[in-house]
Amino acid sequence: MPRPDRQSRSSLAEAHQWVSRLTSVSLEMALPALLGHWLDGKWGTSPWLTAVGALLGFATGMIHLLHMAKEAERKERKSEDRSADQSDDAIVDN
Repeated sequence: MPRPDRQSRSSLAEAHQWVSRLTSVSLEMALPALLGHWLDGKWGTSPWLTAVGALLGFATGMIHLLHMAKEAERKERKSEDRSADQSDDAIVDN
């Protein structure tokens, strides 16, 4: 399914997409630590599984954030290339 570009989407849809992405990243960071804390309580290994879960969650969240940043940069470059091509076409037409 083709994705609509930013100009054809409403601001509310764009905001909803970013809230969804940020919620996913925050859950990716928090849930492994919470699971580690729960397992520490169950198995009596405190604080080791909490620490491991926190580190894994942090690493996973940061990787996801870096992918999101690269995607946003790629979209921005594509948008700049399109606007440069349109301005070049306008100069040639005149």
